[in-house]
Amino acid sequence: MGLNSDDKHRLQLLSEQVFQPQSSNIIDKFYDFLLLQPEIKKFLSSDELVVRLKHTQSEYLAQFGVDFDSRDYFEYRLRIGIAHARMQLPLTLYLAAFSQIQILLQQAVITSRLNDNSVLIDECYVTISRIMMLDISLAIDSYVHPTMHSPSSSVEELKLQIDSLTNRLMHDSLTDVLSRAYILDIVHKQIAQKLDIDHFKIINDQFGHIVGDQVLQEFCKTVQSAIRQQDYFGRYGGEEFLLLINDADPDSALNLVERIRSMIDNTTYTINGHSIKFTISFGFSQIKPADTVEMLIQRVDSALYKAKATGRNKIIRA
Repeated sequence: MGLNSDDKHRLQLLSEQVFQPQSSNIIDKFYDFLLLQPEIKKFLSSDELVVRLKHTQSEYLAQFGVDFDSRDYFEYRLRIGIAHARMQLPLTLYLAAFSQIQILLQQAVITSRLNDNSVLIDECYVTISRIMMLDISLAIDSYVHPTMHSPSSSVEELKLQIDSLTNRLMHDSLTDVLSRAYILDIVHKQIAQKLDIDHFKIINDQFGHIVGDQVLQEFCKTVQSAIRQQDYFGRYGGEEFLLLINDADPDSALNLVERIRSMIDNTTYTINGHSIKFTISFGFSQIKPADTVEMLIQRVDSALYKAKATGRNKIIRA
């Protein structure tokens, strides 16, 4: 899952500054979500049971990711999964609950005291995603375990489920490009571009958010058609995206970026009967040996700001 000592440090910080202060609120929102799902609600047969489960959930939150590399951690997560399997809670519903917890934890990061450090928030997002991926993998394993009387089919089923889950966590749900957490996790080895759709708010205001979402989807299809198999393209947030170009030659990378800029500039998108044109601005930088993610993002952010401040529809190199 890529977990390391940096994740342990961030998990301690998350526990102290995010999860503990917001524990009750996170758990209440989680059970509000569960009780709105008819398929899950039938497993919550009484208020007394909900109270007990909330207590269990608070323990899970208090121990979130703690000693993730220990035998006890794996055994505890597997026991919980087996208990849910014996309740005959469908695995799909169990995984949906994990996904909701991840959303709530990441929302809690945004509303915490960490909110004034965007890079730390990005790193915490990555750590939360890694722990959730580990816990979900163990949950899948605990469901498959009782059916191990057919080893080959069970192993194949587990592989397919993990592959499907990995794909979902790697990709942004709206645009299907790489997710913010995943692309930040691989940012260290590439030439980085941060790009932003110019005046995207005007598109949303004029045509509505549904059309705006479709514009993002069509824009992503255009970019993906231009990049190569070894490059990475992901959504950073809103109308901002990161493009990581795996190329040792900055001039070659710039040529690729210019081709994308020109393609967007010369394309008219027809969406819900509307003809929509827009441009994009780029901040461009080659990763340096001593770079941290924070340093790189700050550099491309600065270059992107200059591109937008000096007329948009251009590439600024940092």
